[in-house]
Amino acid sequence: MEKEKLTCKTCGCESLRPMQVVFDEEEDHEVQNLLGGEQESRFYSCQVCGDNWLSVREKTADGSCTITFVHQMGTSPVLKRVAHMDNPVIVSDENVDEWEYFKGDEPVAEEEWQSTLDDRRETLKATCMN
Repeated sequence: MEKEKLTCKTCGCESLRPMQVVFDEEEDHEVQNLLGGEQESRFYSCQVCGDNWLSVREKTADGSCTITFVHQMGTSPVLKRVAHMDNPVIVSDENVDEWEYFKGDEPVAEEEWQSTLDDRRETLKATCMN
């Protein structure tokens, strides 16, 4: 069975592949102890241009949820955004109570974060189109 392919937001090819990140049993137990709840991770990578991100969904004991997205891993500064939600099942902008944006460890405005991501995506697109 072929893995699901999604359309890449950078190059437009149907070459983005999600992969579940699996921890061994000991790591999984440590992660759950650190986070105080359930965690699910997926890594998305474009097979054409190399754009990628990691999403980590964390459920807490009170039923709330955060999803952390780390974009273009391996580049600096790290671009991260965090969605805070009450409903951990449905992921859509309507269900997000609050977004937080970071460049490295520093909180930044959404516009600055998006501009940096757009610049990086334009560079990746130009590189793969040559």
